[in-house]
Amino acid sequence: MAAVILYAEFTAKSGQEERVDELIGGLTDQVRAQARTAAISDLRKAGPAIRVSLDVPRLTLAVSPSNPSVGSASAPITLIEFSDYQCPYCGRVEPTLKRLRAAYGDKIRFVWKDFPLTQIHPQAFKAGEAAHCAGDQGKYWELHDVLFNKQSELQPDDLKRHALTLGLKTDDFNQCLDSSKYAERVRDGVAEGGQLGVNSTPTVFINGRRFSGAQPYEVFAAAIDEELARK
Repeated sequence: MAAVILYAEFTAKSGQEERVDELIGGLTDQVRAQARTAAISDLRKAGPAIRVSLDVPRLTLAVSPSNPSVGSASAPITLIEFSDYQCPYCGRVEPTLKRLRAAYGDKIRFVWKDFPLTQIHPQAFKAGEAAHCAGDQGKYWELHDVLFNKQSELQPDDLKRHALTLGLKTDDFNQCLDSSKYAERVRDGVAEGGQLGVNSTPTVFINGRRFSGAQPYEVFAAAIDEELARK
């Protein structure tokens, strides 16, 4: 039933059916992750302390100095998000990630990697560039938050207006944006995600463990707690 609702919502908004498999796949990953978390929780409540002996699949991801990040590189948890500024599901997961940051503090490092789905989100690529242009003036995350709060306002003129609102040096920002200074950086994120098998947003990796879709806080928190215990 959930898949049908997701299908109807997506096709009503976009008129594109070719990405239904992608959305259903993300929903399936979410259901599996929630079921795994619930099962482990039930086992822990039902008897003596248990230990999960089989490690979950994980990938090795590189973090480049050019990847925007918050937190120490030595933090025991690295959360890497492949995301898209025009993606509504990415917008939904942002409050969850902020809650994780508040809950785990210096135990977690957040890393952003651009993965604009340009076929369905034509403004996402330029928005990614704009955030990096703001980063030149030390305000990457400030514009990051504005872009998610104003996902319907991502045309180039909107991006320049947001920069002005943040008090950025508009001449420098506009030149950066108009020259596509950071287009290659955004493309690098897309290429890296493709090599890792990322095909939807948001896709989050917690110490290399993959989570697709706007997962609830409890799923991410359970994975982080497992990783901290493992460390």
